[in-house]
Amino acid sequence: MKKFLTAAGTAMLILLAGCSDEGKKQNETGAASTPAETQDFEKRVFDFDAGQIKEGCEVDSEMVCAINLFVKCSINPKTTECLQAKNKLPKFVFMEDESLGRPTKQSYRILKMKAIAGGAFEVYTESQCDGQWFGLCRGTIIYVMQPGQRGWIVNDVYARESI
Repeated sequence: MKKFLTAAGTAMLILLAGCSDEGKKQNETGAASTPAETQDFEKRVFDFDAGQIKEGCEVDSEMVCAINLFVKCSINPKTTECLQAKNKLPKFVFMEDESLGRPTKQSYRILKMKAIAGGAFEVYTESQCDGQWFGLCRGTIIYVMQPGQRGWIVNDVYARESI
């Protein structure tokens, strides 16, 4: 019995060590930047207005840039930047229907991040807007971020009453 417990304990330590090394390898070799960079942007408010949207991203965070792209394309999906990013955004962003209530102004701030399966993250934001947009621009909005070949992409978006 003593040998069995010793062998079981050793096997458990090997498994735990293997798991921690794997996590380090994923962080070191991932194609996208680490989500920790986004913590620098918590509490900062990002504002967008249809009449003043600039192409490109002026912040040093791939994850924040991906969220900003989603917001800009929610406001106006017909810009060159949005049309070139069609494969990096959920398809509903490009729907054309006047009843969608697209916002013309939107702002958000990052509240927290949560790791989920497959190397993805949920980024919780507090958002305000002047439209309806499927209910995805006012209140607590969660962006599901997936690492891509060239940085982070918004894979899905959903709203939540409270966190």
